[in-house]
Amino acid sequence: MPSTSIVATGTPIDALTGGLRTNSVTLIYGPTGCGKTTLLLLAAKHLLESGKVSKVIYIDTEEGAVPIVDSPDFELRSAPSLRDQTKEIKNAAEEAEQIGRVLIVVDTLTGHFHRQVLAAKDIYRAAKAGQLSGKLVAQITVLRKAVKNGGIAVATAHLRSPVGDSFRMNVLRKMARAVKDGQYTPTATDYERYMAYETVKWIGGQGLGMHCQFRFRIFVDEDKTRILMVEKWPLLNNYCVRFIMDPETNELKVLGDKFLMDQATLHRLQALEFKSMLGEVLEVAEKEKIEVEVDEGVVVKSKKKGKVAPKGYKAPSVDKLVERMKSKKEE
Repeated sequence: MPSTSIVATGTPIDALTGGLRTNSVTLIYGPTGCGKTTLLLLAAKHLLESGKVSKVIYIDTEEGAVPIVDSPDFELRSAPSLRDQTKEIKNAAEEAEQIGRVLIVVDTLTGHFHRQVLAAKDIYRAAKAGQLSGKLVAQITVLRKAVKNGGIAVATAHLRSPVGDSFRMNVLRKMARAVKDGQYTPTATDYERYMAYETVKWIGGQGLGMHCQFRFRIFVDEDKTRILMVEKWPLLNNYCVRFIMDPETNELKVLGDKFLMDQATLHRLQALEFKSMLGEVLEVAEKEKIEVEVDEGVVVKSKKKGKVAPKGYKAPSVDKLVERMKSKKEE
């Protein structure tokens, strides 16, 4: 087996770790639109053109990747279902074992997982998630074996959609409306309550964090710059770099030196991410024609057009909303 090495990717990853490790699987995750696909397409282009890999197999499960390398050694393969995803990963693994220095990208690993879990009835979703988590772990295991001859595997993942829990979704809709009406500002505490607990388990099962040897996280700051953070790498956990897409070169440009993520910055980024997620929640609710209205100081769901909140109205705290929803559910 070839010795493990770190190969430069021509992306902000290099400013943190020097590149990606061969003979390993790396997970990169973050919210929708944070730049995961762009990052990996540019990395694939650089690795192929620099001769660090002899072939790139890019498995696209979201039908959103655009090939940016005009080379027969760059293959973009579609996986419109979880079954297709499993099949394409096995096919890529067989090729990698023969060729050796292959980059395999699965973008995203968890998309079909989330869709199938959400398609199940509420009472079956936990069981469905457990069942499908096993399939994701099996796919990662195949990738780990495939890259033992000097290859590299990278998988991406979205933050899990909150609609997996109908009770939580009702509360999030209320919070989203309050944010839109300027009555409420999300906090890091809210993020911890609704998103940050067992983060990696939340996005696709506990096995995702255990079986991917290395892990990066992408945040979107309020000025639209991106922050890439190392979550799992020897001696570098929580180190970050800030980057943008350079409009002149269409390359990812690092801004400044790497830095250590402090708690205040992390909480601010989590609150921003939570607010962005609430915007997505409200957008879905409005598409489904689910409106909310103010009734006796409590935001409630209604099929009719919502009333305008009275001037000076102060939205109840998250804790109060949760307690009211629990009481209502028990009744």
